[in-house]
Amino acid sequence: MSFSTGQKTDQGVDLWTQVTVGGVKYLRLPLRTRWLQETDDLVLSLKESLEVARPGDTVGISETVTILLTGRTVDITTVQPGWLARSLARYVRPRGEHARGLSVPEKMQYVVRTVGLRRIIAATIGSAVTRPFGLRGTFYRIAGPIARDVDGGPHTPYEHVLLPPLDTKVAQGICADLERALDIGVSIVDLNDFGGSIRAVSPRSLSAETLAAVLSDNPLGQHLTSTPFVLVRPA
Repeated sequence: MSFSTGQKTDQGVDLWTQVTVGGVKYLRLPLRTRWLQETDDLVLSLKESLEVARPGDTVGISETVTILLTGRTVDITTVQPGWLARSLARYVRPRGEHARGLSVPEKMQYVVRTVGLRRIIAATIGSAVTRPFGLRGTFYRIAGPIARDVDGGPHTPYEHVLLPPLDTKVAQGICADLERALDIGVSIVDLNDFGGSIRAVSPRSLSAETLAAVLSDNPLGQHLTSTPFVLVRPA
């Protein structure tokens, strides 16, 4: 895999970057928007940003924005952390200033409430047993994807909500609906500077495996970049 910058394939747009995956070249263009709110419409927001799109393109949509604009957030005030959630949250080691993860007690409480007390206790014991041997991530492997991927609060501008990860079938349905509305391939992506995954793709999208490689360096950026969409084009 190789990367380069400086590709400008349309007038009046931001800089495209190029990546080679499996001998094939792809162009990526992060699409900047204003800060989107829960009252915004996802289809209209995409159409406003996709003036340079053409047949054969795939648009990657941040899972966070997808959850926000499809009404799937959880009001953080409805999640009151109990003793267990607060205790467990103190032992979580955040991966960065804007990646506090389950060190936020409300997030931990949501996970406890969603996956069940028995599974959380098993994950906690598993983590305690394996950590002295240098094994990381046992808690998340046992607790499951909700523990790993729940987002939101307390950072701006979405500090008032939690953002539970989309179920795969729900994400696939959203992608298919958006593809019909936009007439290009659609994917929902969950990316950060530590990695990520492709939650779902529509029928005309590039494959999840290809997109994972093409977007592995997280061209959407982090936190305050205001680039919730990325256009991917075979070069």
